[in-house]
Parts: sequence; structure tokens; C-alpha cells
Amino acid sequence: MLRRSGPYLVAAALLAWCAGGALSGASYVSRFPPPSEIHVPAQGAAGDMFALAFGARRLFADLWFIRLMQYYGTSEFCAKQLTEEDYERCEEGMYFGKGKYLEFFSRARHVMELDPGFASAGLYAATSLAFNMERPEEAEELLRYAIKYSPREWKYLTLLAAIGYSKAQDPAAVASAITPLLGDPDCPVMVKQLAAFLNKKVGNYPAAAAIYADIAATSRDAAYVANARRELKKISKRISHR
Repeated sequence: MLRRSGPYLVAAALLAWCAGGALSGASYVSRFPPPSEIHVPAQGAAGDMFALAFGARRLFADLWFIRLMQYYGTSEFCAKQLTEEDYERCEEGMYFGKGKYLEFFSRARHVMELDPGFASAGLYAATSLAFNMERPEEAEELLRYAIKYSPREWKYLTLLAAIGYSKAQDPAAVASAITPLLGDPDCPVMVKQLAAFLNKKVGNYPAAAAIYADIAATSRDAAYVANARRELKKISKRISHR
């Protein structure tokens, strides 16, 4: 009797398991956006299909972030908008990060579509948009999208507040708002650079010097290190002349 009922018991167990899975699935909220929200660039369609199929979204978010930094690393502003007379200034970093970079937002959004919890990428992209390219609305849109799936990521909320202060033209408030980000090991050097610049702008030279010193000691980016060392010399002269 037990042997005859075996297949029925197995079938009943499978039905119960499926029903339980359906109920749990109905209450489960994924930390990743659904595939329908992913706007796949034509050149990356195959890779994104692989990422979705095999659960490699984080890996491909890393790859797309590298591509974003490579794209942003081009000298668009210097090459296309400056005269030859100003080119040396650009090389010295006076216009570092400026430019239109029309694909920047869509590329950054794609990284967040793959992994909205990739906080260092989100901070890098939003800071670039808001403070370098002067496109705060796009930066806010990017952060709100990331917050939708990573609502507990305080770094996004902190930068969102800082952008609000920047729109109100309050550099001291912006510098204060982003200060908590500076102690995070994954804080992008661009955010540190912004904080140092804003502190210098409002006359808080000790804070600016401390941040520049940190950049010079820890950053692997030669351009940021060179700029930090130059700024440290300027600040030390300014302080000594007081």
C-alpha cells in the first residue's frame, strides 16, 4: 500500500513545494531591477544576456563601470572646446572632468540597472554629473533610481542631500554634507577632491589640507596625486603668510 501511494506522495510534495515557492516569491523584493528596466547598449547585449542568465550581474556591472571610466577619461573638453592657448591649463587639471559626455548618464544608469548596490560606482557617476558636468538633475535621477533598490544605502542619501545644497549655492553645506563619505574605504577619489576644493573655497584650509594629504598618500591616480601635492603647497604658503 505504501509503495503504491509513493508516486502520489511525491506529487503532493512537489505541489506543496511549488505553492510555497510561489507564495514566498510573491512577497520577495529583489535588490536588483527586473530585466524589463535594463536598457542594454547594442554593443553589450550578449554580455548582459549572459549576466542575467547566470547571475553575474555584479561582475558585468564592474565591467561596465570600467568602460564608463574609460569613456570619461577621454579629453573631450580639452580637445573640442578649448583653444590651443588654453590647452596647457587643461593638462594642468584646471578643467579636469569638464565636458558634455552625452553618453555618460545612460552608461552610468546601465551600471545601476545591473547592480544598484554598487555604491562606489553610483557615487562616482553622480558626483561627476552634478559637480563636474553641472547636470545635477541627472545626478539626482541616477541616485533616486539606485535608492529605489538600495534604500538603506546612506551614501546615496548623503550625496543626494549634498547636491541639493549645491543647487542652493551653499558650498559650506555641501562640504559638510559629504564629510561622512570621506572615511569610507570605497569613497571615490573624485568625492574627496570635491570636498577638498569646497573646503578651500570657503576658507577651511586645515580641512582642505587634510583631505589633499589623504589623496596624495592613498590615491593610485597620478593626476589626482599631482594636483593634491600642488594644492598642499599653495595652502601651506597661504597659512604661513597669515
